[in-house]
Amino acid sequence: MLRRLLVLVVAIFATIVSTANATSDDSTNKRELKYVFPFSKVPVTYSRDHLNYPAADVHGCYARVLAPTSGVVFDVETKDLWLEEVDAPGTRGGLTITLHGDDRVRYFFSHLGRVKVKRGERVEPGQWIGVMGSSGNARVTRYHTHLGMSRVCPVVEAFLLQGEIWPQKYLNAWRAGRQLSPIKEIKNLLKRDPLGCTRSRAETEAALKQKTG
Repeated sequence: MLRRLLVLVVAIFATIVSTANATSDDSTNKRELKYVFPFSKVPVTYSRDHLNYPAADVHGCYARVLAPTSGVVFDVETKDLWLEEVDAPGTRGGLTITLHGDDRVRYFFSHLGRVKVKRGERVEPGQWIGVMGSSGNARVTRYHTHLGMSRVCPVVEAFLLQGEIWPQKYLNAWRAGRQLSPIKEIKNLLKRDPLGCTRSRAETEAALKQKTG
């Protein structure tokens, strides 16, 4: 009986220590994360809303596009494959960069004029990664860069990638030098809608079939 009690006490103590360490690690990670306003060289503007889904269209001809936080470049598109008569999902963004931040947030920049990073490259906050342009369907709209912020999906999809949370409040904070993180909002989103990636994948496949026949 005494032995069982001793084992139980040791197990409880180990759990407490493990939880404390995990909490400490989380706090450390949050302290180490840094955010910067991801546009420079020329003044930029962006509206408070976006058509159909949360995102920001940022205007400022030839502005430099910077990494908003540290992370790894998950994907790039360096060729403008968009055809107006087809308008296929996944090509509308033209030249694009998808960054998986160390904060586990996905940052998607599209309609670029130039891509300065490669797939798999590690980037740091404020690193120059691209140039604003008019590729993709921005050829028939105003010169701008689209910024979408979303969860990281383990499947290829085109809809959540465009944006799931509103970037404007984060852009406003980063422009003012405040370290506002989207981590909490993304975590809450995952709790409310855990199957978002799967649903978006199915919608992407359906849209591609409809466009290609």
